[in-house]
Amino acid sequence: MATMERSSMLLAFCALWSLAALAESAVNYAHLLDVRPDFVDPRGVLSGWSPGFDPCGWRGVTCSESKNHVLALNLSGCGLSGTLSSKIGGLRSLETLDLSSNSLSGSIPSEIGMLKNLKQLLLYSNSLSGHIPPELGLLKSLKVLRIGDNSFSGAIPSQLSNCIELEVLGIAYCQLSGGIPPEFNNLSKLKILNMEKNRLGGTAPEELFSGCNALRVVSMADNMLQGEIPSSVRELAELRTLNLANNHISGSIPPELGKLTSLNYLNLLGNKLTGTLPPVLNQLTELRVLDLSSNNLSGTINAISTMHLKNLTYLVLSNNHFEGSISSDLCTESSSLQNLFVAGNSLTGTVEGLLSCGSLRSLDLSNNTLTGTIPSEIDSLVNLENLVLHNNSLTGGLPPQIGNLSNLQMLSLFHNGITGRIPVEIGKLQRLQLLYLYENQMSGGIPDEIANCTGLEELDFFGNNLSGSIPEMIGNLKNLELLQLRQNGLTGRIPPSLGYCARLQALALADNRLSGELPASFGLLAELSLVTLYNNSLRGPLPESLSSLKNLSFVNLSHNKFNGSISPLLGSNSIVKLDLTDNCFSGEVPSAIGGSRNMTRLRLGQNLLSRRIPNEIGQLRWLDLLDLSFNNFEGNIPIEISNCSRLKHLLLAGNGFSGEVPAWLGTLNALGELDLSSNQLTGGIPPELGNCSSLLKLCLQDNSLSGSIPAELGQLTSLNVINLQLNNLTGSIPAAAVKHWQKLYELRLSENYFTGGIPPEIGELVELQVMLDLSKNQLSGGIPWSLGKLTKLERLNLSFNQLDGQIPESLQQLTSLHRLDLSENPLSGEIPEKLSVFPASSFAGTHLCDAPLSSCAKPMDGKMARLSNAAVAGIVVAIVSTSAVVCMVLLCMLVKVWSKWMEVSVSNSDSDAGEEGFGEKEGVQGGANGKYWKVEAMKTVGSSEKQSSASETCTVDKDGGN
Repeated sequence: MATMERSSMLLAFCALWSLAALAESAVNYAHLLDVRPDFVDPRGVLSGWSPGFDPCGWRGVTCSESKNHVLALNLSGCGLSGTLSSKIGGLRSLETLDLSSNSLSGSIPSEIGMLKNLKQLLLYSNSLSGHIPPELGLLKSLKVLRIGDNSFSGAIPSQLSNCIELEVLGIAYCQLSGGIPPEFNNLSKLKILNMEKNRLGGTAPEELFSGCNALRVVSMADNMLQGEIPSSVRELAELRTLNLANNHISGSIPPELGKLTSLNYLNLLGNKLTGTLPPVLNQLTELRVLDLSSNNLSGTINAISTMHLKNLTYLVLSNNHFEGSISSDLCTESSSLQNLFVAGNSLTGTVEGLLSCGSLRSLDLSNNTLTGTIPSEIDSLVNLENLVLHNNSLTGGLPPQIGNLSNLQMLSLFHNGITGRIPVEIGKLQRLQLLYLYENQMSGGIPDEIANCTGLEELDFFGNNLSGSIPEMIGNLKNLELLQLRQNGLTGRIPPSLGYCARLQALALADNRLSGELPASFGLLAELSLVTLYNNSLRGPLPESLSSLKNLSFVNLSHNKFNGSISPLLGSNSIVKLDLTDNCFSGEVPSAIGGSRNMTRLRLGQNLLSRRIPNEIGQLRWLDLLDLSFNNFEGNIPIEISNCSRLKHLLLAGNGFSGEVPAWLGTLNALGELDLSSNQLTGGIPPELGNCSSLLKLCLQDNSLSGSIPAELGQLTSLNVINLQLNNLTGSIPAAAVKHWQKLYELRLSENYFTGGIPPEIGELVELQVMLDLSKNQLSGGIPWSLGKLTKLERLNLSFNQLDGQIPESLQQLTSLHRLDLSENPLSGEIPEKLSVFPASSFAGTHLCDAPLSSCAKPMDGKMARLSNAAVAGIVVAIVSTSAVVCMVLLCMLVKVWSKWMEVSVSNSDSDAGEEGFGEKEGVQGGANGKYWKVEAMKTVGSSEKQSSASETCTVDKDGGN
């Protein structure tokens, strides 16, 4: 009976235990269903999470062997978004939670601290934000915490130091700030600490390195840490990786680093370290990567030797202050060094110390002061893939042995003093991808063998003295993306095969002597974005095939002899900058010009383009420069240009535009330069121009403008240049406007009809330098004394006015003046002494005297000037008496002559009459030397001559000028 009772009790206990387990299991599964609604599941990975299925078979769920507990939830990389539910705290048996690499947002719920059994929490690579909850410190069993690559902010909670089982802490790539908690020294089992790419400040605490002596990986790069590297770093005997790059760490490299004999990666780049390289670094025999670049280190680099660092494969010492030569001990024959970067220092000497380093694959010694030649033994570096020696002072030729470096992918020698020819052996480098020889002094032709370098992607020979033609087979370079041959002496045509470089994106052949027409094969360059052919002698119409180039963005064909229509270039709607200046293009500007809505610069000046500007120009809302000057455009300036509200430069000079200067120009608030000169514009200067507050240059000369200068122009306080000459402007020069032009350095108002005086306010424009020209007007009064303040002025022309009075002595202060013209004014008095250096023509037509003109009449000495009244009376009597005697003598002689003439006339009374008109006076002519002077007739046309038009350049062969 007792046995039966015990059996019944045991069965009852088992039943209760089973019920309890089932209840707990049900709770776990219920919490899983509670968590799911906060997830957004576009891929449907959670579609099987329903009560009708076994929960232990749900996607991402791992149960215990008894299936009574959920031990792990792994939904990494499932494309989930939404938030992490606070119901997650109900999964009390959870040991692993991995929701990494999703798009979850929101914060980490504090309820996560209820997961007492949690060992791994992986939430990295989401979009979580907010603060890291301090409740994470309750997870005493946690070994792995990786929550980086999110948007967490605020400080690192010190409570994490309570997770004493923690081995991996990853909080990198967030926006955390504040310091590193010193309490982290409690994490004695910590092996990996990654907190790079945050905003952490302060210093690296001494306690951290002394307490966490199990650390193998420490990465604190890309923060704002300060101070010195703690000496306690020596305690990290197991350390394999130390990355403190891109902080503000200062001081010297601590010798304690030499104790880290297990270290294989040391990165201290981008700090403020000073001092020399400590020899103890040679004790790091396991080191594979050493990067000390971008610091303030000095001394020589020879303290490091690969004789000791036999495992070193990557050494970066660039951008410091190292000097001296390169020792052969740096990289020995037995070395494992594959990558050596010592660019941006002050190294001297030659590269010969590295010729035994046969393991090298990448060598960068650029931006130093190395001298000597590239040795012919360079081919001993048989494994070399990248040779970068640019920005040094290397001389001599490029040795033919360069062609033996069969693995070479990059050769960068630009900005040296390399001379001689490009060796034909370069054609052997079939793996070569980047070839930069620009800004040297190389000569001769481009070898045809270059076409054998079929791996080339970028070829740059800019700024040498290369001659001859572009190789005909250049089209073999199928992978070429950039071809830069600008600023050489290349001749001949552009080879048609170039069109077969199908991947070409940038073509720069400017500043050569190329001739002929563009090949039609250019239309095959579908990826071409940039083309610069300016300053050559290319001619002919543009091939129609260019209209298929839909990616054209930057085009400069200026200063050639192209003719015909510009329409083939307008097949692309991607053009940002188009410059066709100084060619012979003709016809209308096509309406398709409006298709490139992102265009910022359009330069079509000095061509033969005609008719009206198309209205579609107004669609170019991003345009900041429009140059249509010196063409044959006509009609009114179209109002559609007012839509180009970002215009800074509007250049329409030298055309046949008529009508008035548009008032809508005043709406172009960004306008800095306005040039409407040499057109047929009439009417007045619109006051609305005063709204163009950014205007620096205003040129309206050589039109038929009338009226006065509007006072509103005084609002243009940034003006540097005003040119209104050769118009019909009247009235006075407005002093109220002038006084605001304090930044003016050139003022030209000549050949108008201005009246009144010269405003003294002009003398306050102390920045005037290039020219002050008020000539050929009707100005009157004196020359203002204030003009003497213009001490920077180089040219002053006040000629052909009605200025009177004396030249102010203050003009002698114009010490920068090298041209002066005050001629044809009724000025009088002496020429100030310091102005006598100017030629007589500067003062012609005046009443001035003294050098360089004739001397002024000097008054008599004071003693001679003062005579007594008696002396004066005596002199008067003597003059009168003498005059009377002279008159009597002359009268007697006249009577005697008349009597003899009468006798002769009587005796010849029967003879023929004298020549007709004998008694008539010669024609009377007024003025000096029988000339009438008229101010208006004296206006010269020299200053009104227009710039030579494109028609002249297109009729005369320009070969001589290129």
